[in-house]
This record gives sequence, structure tokens and C-alpha cells, in this order.
Amino acid sequence: MQPSLPESPSQQRREAGRYQRTRSLCGTTCEANSRRAGLDSWPGRDGAAGDSTNAMGTHVVDSNTPEPDNWPSVSIVFLVYNRCDELRESLGRMLVGDYDPDLLDVIVVDNASTDDSSVMVAEEFPQVRLIVRKENVGVSGWNDGFAVATGEYVLTLDDDCYLDGDGLKRAIAGAEAEGADLVSFGITSSFDPDVRFNERYRTGLLSFWGCAVLIRRSVLERLNGFDPGIFVWAHELEFMLRFFDAGFRHLHLPEVVAVHMKDVSTHWTEYFASRAYRINSRHFAYISAKQLRPRDALGALVARLAVHARDAVRQDKAALKAVPHCLRGFVHGLRRRDPVRNAELSRVYRRNFESFASPWWVSRPLSELVRGAEGPGRRDQYFAERSRYYPNVASTLEF
Repeated sequence: MQPSLPESPSQQRREAGRYQRTRSLCGTTCEANSRRAGLDSWPGRDGAAGDSTNAMGTHVVDSNTPEPDNWPSVSIVFLVYNRCDELRESLGRMLVGDYDPDLLDVIVVDNASTDDSSVMVAEEFPQVRLIVRKENVGVSGWNDGFAVATGEYVLTLDDDCYLDGDGLKRAIAGAEAEGADLVSFGITSSFDPDVRFNERYRTGLLSFWGCAVLIRRSVLERLNGFDPGIFVWAHELEFMLRFFDAGFRHLHLPEVVAVHMKDVSTHWTEYFASRAYRINSRHFAYISAKQLRPRDALGALVARLAVHARDAVRQDKAALKAVPHCLRGFVHGLRRRDPVRNAELSRVYRRNFESFASPWWVSRPLSELVRGAEGPGRRDQYFAERSRYYPNVASTLEF
């Protein structure tokens, strides 16, 4: 028997008013105490096509939230590796924002940079706390900043990313109003403001783009931050499986935009031969083996291998180089196996997170492929059928 978990902060806040509060969901008012574990019983919330499960607590919320009576303190934690100039701009923009500076605690973790990043911070931003690592440990370097953060919330930022305008205040106001434990954002490119990275690789309510995210410090303490087993990429997915399994609530605010200094000039077809493609393959397999239930983990592995075969045939045979990375990642995940307690959570991710999806769910029907028929696949249909997990308006999700 799995040990019972203590209530999360969001669970405690909801219990306090669960019999007095109602919510407006897409124009339908429903009593909060009608919720049952594992079942979304509100009108208009039918399961996605091909998905017999229902996530608990998918809400569309009003993004025009009132300001809190007392603004909470916030720690901003940057992780830098050899991006001195980008960090200078990101720090400068966050420090001149409209959030009360007396409530801000800014931390930079230097992940063993070989440029002048730490020197620049010490000389130009003396009010910032600087942690200099001797070894580059990847994204888990953020954990060093989390360990010394003092704010009630922690805004995690890449060295080349910042929240635009009043984004931080809007994110905090939303989190306070909705009792959210994590807030994710829309992500744009400083090179092309029309680009939305979160629409190119869709994470929705099931994950987030790791260059910018707001998390309650108590959540980071409860979950021990990011997994050191992932050096870079896909750590967000691993974190969110643990996050939802502990009963926390995610608020997605696509209208609050983080600016990412990421070039968009590379053509997408170059991805299949890239190092990033192979690393992502390893990490998706690692996460499925480590955290999904056995049937879902095996299904995700088969799906990943099938994706590589499809990409090799349709795009670039170099995609097959990802197969051994995928298998090694799966074995590594089995060695660190710690599956989610909530079986429904595992199933929802297997069926509704694209990186775990079987390719025949998003490709053209086999009969059309055999005939060589041209045209787009069913990717748009896949996301349309799962729109509650991939909303284009402010929404929350919890299990």
C-alpha cells in the first residue's frame, strides 16, 4: 500500500471553502462540492476522443483577476551558462519592472560558465545574490537557487528570458485568485514577436516551457526541485507528473508572455538530425519508464520507437540514430522507477501528451499513406479533441 500524502497547499485552501464556493465554467455555474475524485462532472466537459478518463478540475478562469490585498514576496532565480549579454538584458528588465522591489529577491546561479557572466553580475547588479557552481549540472542547477530562495513564490527564468511588461504582477494576481501552485505563460521570440513557442511545441496544461515559470516555494520544497537525472530538456514534463500526483494546481496564462531570446531561423526539418532530437528521445523514454504505470510506459516506448521510424522514412534517416538513446533512456528510467500513485494521471499523459502519443493517432490513415495521398496529418484534430488540456485562454488543471 502506498503511504498517504499530506494535503497540498492548494488542497487545504480548497477544503476551507469547498461547500461555500461556486465557479463559472464557460458560462455554467457548478457547485464545487459536486466534484468527485477522478471525474470531471461539469457540463460541456466530455472526455477527449479516444480517452475514457477524465481529469479532475479543468477550469476556464477569468484572466482579469483583482489585485491581492497584500502582494506576496517573490524570488527570481536565473540559471546562466555562458550567456553574459543575454543575462544582463534579462536582469535589467526584471529589476525595473513594476513589482515592489522590497518584495523581490533576485538570485543568479552560474552553472560553471567560462565567460564573464558571474563577474558581470557582481559588478553591475550588486543587489543580486550570486551562486557560482564549479560544475555544470544542467537544469538541476536551479535547485541551488531554490534552496536559498526566500519568496513565497519563485519565478524561474533562463538567462535569456524575461517577463514582459506587468507580467509578474498579473501572474501573481492570477495565482492568488485561483489558488494555483504553478503558473505557466505564453512564450514568444525576441527575434520575431509573432512566434509563439508554446504553440509550436504544445505543452498546454500538462507541462510548461522551462524558460519561464512561476512556482510556489512550498511546492519546490515538497517536490525537491528538478530531477538531477535530466541535464537539459524535458525536465518540465518529469516535474509536472510529480506535481499533479501530489495534488497541486496548474494555472496556464497564455496572455502573459515571456520573451525568449531564441532564434527562429533554423528550418524545422533540421531537427531530426540534431543532438536535441536524440536527447529528447532519451528523456521522454526515461520519464515514461520512471513515472508512468507499466502499461502506459510500455505504450509510450513503442510510440517513441514508432515515431523515430516514421521520421526516418518521411523526413531524415538520421532520426534512427535516436533509437539507442531512446532504449538507454528507458532502461535508466526503470532503474530509477518511481511511478505516479494516480493511475488516471498516467493514462491521461499517455493518451493526451503528444510526446507520448502513438504516431498513428496524429498521422493520416494507413489507407491514405499506402495510396501515397498528400495532405496534412491529423495533428490539428488530435489537439482539437483534447482542447481542455490545451486551452487558448486562462485555465487551470488539477488531478
